[in-house]
Amino acid sequence: MSKILIVDDEALSHKLISGVIRVLDGITIENAYSAQEALQMALAEPPDLIICDVNMPEVDGLTFCRQVRDTAQLADVPLLLLTARREPEDKYDGFLQGADDFLSKPFDIMELQLRTKALLRRRSRAGEARDGAKLSHGALALDVDTYQVRFEEQEARLTGSELAIMRHLVEHPRQAFKAEVLLNRALNYPINVGSPQVVHTHVRNIRTKLKAAGFPEGLLASSWQGYVLDLPQ
Repeated sequence: MSKILIVDDEALSHKLISGVIRVLDGITIENAYSAQEALQMALAEPPDLIICDVNMPEVDGLTFCRQVRDTAQLADVPLLLLTARREPEDKYDGFLQGADDFLSKPFDIMELQLRTKALLRRRSRAGEARDGAKLSHGALALDVDTYQVRFEEQEARLTGSELAIMRHLVEHPRQAFKAEVLLNRALNYPINVGSPQVVHTHVRNIRTKLKAAGFPEGLLASSWQGYVLDLPQ
């Protein structure tokens, strides 16, 4: 049974979102009407997925997202942001704060269901892949338990989606993958569901973190063929 926490200050939104995802098998739903209430509920019993509105009073969804990512017990919980904002920079802000996905209102019912299933599936696979699992290729190593990526003495912490992308590339070094392929194989979205921009933005965040940590330039390279892990010889 997977537990989803819905965070929105409007009761009507809770009713709408709950009605859409309640039809999925094996789902229980909890409702929070503010970021403060949601954080307390999540800490008491971490959910398998958080669906959060961006436009909320006092503490908005972007700030709540950052609070979740900065809380050790919740750092790996997938988070889907919903918003009426449609500007590209708004979506980038959401990913920058650690969101796994971003869906604009009004949303398509099937799209919300499919993205919810994909995020829950990713969460489940991440749990199955844990138990001290470490992946490496040359001097690059991933620690699945701690969400850390290391290269020699440098290290950086990734979000769940960033880790999933890096894991796929570490498992297939020097192979190029287009964003659409990573969306399906790394992030578990069905074919033709979700936007390749999700992958592009996550990769942008990964590169920013690797650069800040002093990783070699060009480690995560790209070309017309797609993204590739290009380790130094």
